[in-house]
Amino acid sequence: MVAPMPLLRAQIPPEVDLLIRAIQPLKNTGKDWTLGDIATEALILWLKQPENKALIERHNLLKALEDQGLSVDFYSEQK
Repeated sequence: MVAPMPLLRAQIPPEVDLLIRAIQPLKNTGKDWTLGDIATEALILWLKQPENKALIERHNLLKALEDQGLSVDFYSEQK
């Protein structure tokens, strides 16, 4: 049985919510984008910012993910 995905809840400004919900159905990439897909993509981009990347590397957090059997492929993908 596959473990359930962790749930992340966040409050966002109404204008951000409106723009996300307006763009979501317009995105023509061959897949249906969920709000979870959009949030995941945004958070991965945030993790790849130089200051966050430096913290991840300094504290060896990718190894910690691997030690728990989690994938780090998302982190090395080019976007």
